[in-house]
Amino acid sequence: MNETGWLNPPTLSGRRVLLRPMRLSDVAGLIAAHDDDETLRYFPYGVESEPPCERTVAHALASGRQVLTQIDTLTGQIAGTTSLYNMNEAHARVTVGYTWLAKSVRGSGFNRESKLLLLDYVFDVLDARRAEFNVDNENVRSRRAVLATGATEEGALREHARRRDGSWRTTIVYSILAEEWPQVRLMLLASDQSGIT
Repeated sequence: MNETGWLNPPTLSGRRVLLRPMRLSDVAGLIAAHDDDETLRYFPYGVESEPPCERTVAHALASGRQVLTQIDTLTGQIAGTTSLYNMNEAHARVTVGYTWLAKSVRGSGFNRESKLLLLDYVFDVLDARRAEFNVDNENVRSRRAVLATGATEEGALREHARRRDGSWRTTIVYSILAEEWPQVRLMLLASDQSGIT
């Protein structure tokens, strides 16, 4: 296993996506990228579900998550964030989440490339056995996006977290295992070639 990767957030670069450790100086770009009031609707109640500002970015940086800023290399503009968290080296598992994207890149293949970069890192660099995704049961768009990565729906955690509006959410758990990753990766690459978003 790569011990430094378990401790330090990566910089990952693709054709259109650059993922790099978030910086406090990203605030203005994150504010500009947050172009849809519904973007954080399904995030758990608390600072994480508030629109970007200096306080929320500082909170994310102090959260213990490996928080990454997503940059659209075609424009050089910040397009959103994502995180690696619940990282457990002893059990070789990582959760991918706290992901949001600007409307301008949704449906463009940006998210698929971002997930490909992250999962390559999780399985090929960290040598993890399991990548997990946790999604609000009402977040249909995100559930479709996670299934499109080739993840398996495992089950539901009832009343697992409070939503931004105060209601209780059921969290749907998805995973990809190391032995599944080569086939899942081929599927993601094939959908990239065919233009499927």
